[in-house]
Amino acid sequence: MSVEPMVVPAHLRFLSPLALFGLSLALSLAGILARPIESLSLFWPVNAVLAGVLLRYPRLASPVGLSLVWVAMVAADLVCGSAWGPALWFNLCNLAVIVTVWWLLSRPPRAHRRMRTPHGVLSVFGACAAGAVMAASLACVMATPWFEQSLRATWLAWFSEQFSTGVLVLPILLTAPSARALLRSGAKPIRLAPLLLLLASLGLSIAFGGPGAIAFPIAALLWCAWTYSPFMVSLLTLTAGSTLIVAVAQNLMHFSVPQSEPGVTTLMSARLGIAMLVLGPLVVACVSQANRSLLARLAHQATIDHLTGLLSRSAFSHRANTLLDSRQQHSQWLPLTLMMLDIDHFKSINDSHGHAVGDQALRLVARTLQDQLNADALLARLGGEEFVVVLPGLAPQQAIFTAERLRRAVQDLQLAQGNARLQVTVSIGLAGCTPEQPAPTLDELLARADQALYRAKAQGRNRVEQEQVQRQVI
Repeated sequence: MSVEPMVVPAHLRFLSPLALFGLSLALSLAGILARPIESLSLFWPVNAVLAGVLLRYPRLASPVGLSLVWVAMVAADLVCGSAWGPALWFNLCNLAVIVTVWWLLSRPPRAHRRMRTPHGVLSVFGACAAGAVMAASLACVMATPWFEQSLRATWLAWFSEQFSTGVLVLPILLTAPSARALLRSGAKPIRLAPLLLLLASLGLSIAFGGPGAIAFPIAALLWCAWTYSPFMVSLLTLTAGSTLIVAVAQNLMHFSVPQSEPGVTTLMSARLGIAMLVLGPLVVACVSQANRSLLARLAHQATIDHLTGLLSRSAFSHRANTLLDSRQQHSQWLPLTLMMLDIDHFKSINDSHGHAVGDQALRLVARTLQDQLNADALLARLGGEEFVVVLPGLAPQQAIFTAERLRRAVQDLQLAQGNARLQVTVSIGLAGCTPEQPAPTLDELLARADQALYRAKAQGRNRVEQEQVQRQVI
């Protein structure tokens, strides 16, 4: 089955297996130096981070790249004083986590892999659980020479740490936006209330203590999930989860569980509980983002004409009426002109060359009109081959020069049709008001411009005509 690769940003294409080796070495050294003496790491994010990197940049997931990852982790252990045996074997366990998570998550569609669907969130949790099972099982094979714990305790220790760290760290790598997307979105204000509530709930969890206290932040996390992007929620779940794990490990929460099962410790129970705690907020964040995207698409479809990319008729009516209302409320009325444009002999284009060529002509004319108009002009497709333009600040006497420029720009177009060139022209009708005149309604302007357009067509097409009232004033 083919795997859909993720797009690699151009400014990150210098990443190479050597860079992957350096990243693995740095992360491993940081994780080793941060762990308690003679103990497994309290928090080992190396595996989750490297799995996320391979998923975002799959060209690095080669046998050479994976070998360099393992060599880097072994080198980090040896530099920090580990023996050869544990360094080789237990880093093979770490590599098993990376390979398992990468292999399982590289198969689903990109939307699932980027946690844009609830199924994708569950897939990430399942992959992290599978990777943790693989690592824990391999660790138990060689546990007897190096650990005093039972096989059950060793398995639970590895599984709980790998699973909890994976579900806290991996979503950040998978949902992180590209630098280009960040620049395109720009700086946006952030609502602080959900974030402050989360911080307060974490403080309350530590102050109150007890096993049930790890659930205190759930309401705040759900509010964050409904408010922020999945990437932001992933960062917050990592912050909340790691804070609770450290608090439990340092006995700040007086967390205890009945030792009904041999080898089950307080920290193992807390890790698994916290890992499952973040599942709900991540699913809610995914659903919330999907709803926002759907609403944005629906708003776009209601606002933008799908064929030309111009404003739709309904969106134009709303904006034009708003413009006319604001003109009426202004202390000094401003001039305004409305143009109706119609592609000449458009029906014959469709009949002679087909609707595909007709659609191409519509798109070409729309793009030409956009290029010729200023940003403050309203340009829309009313339907069929009809377009409308509103020019605020220009009276019809001045706007006629703009209309002529539009007419000539369209006339200069030549639509390729096989070996022939198809010329496209437009007829334009103008209506408007001067600063001394109160603004008519939009329907009145459209009717007057339509009459001028009718005369332009009756007098030979490919021409501009003003409304008769304005011509009499002149």
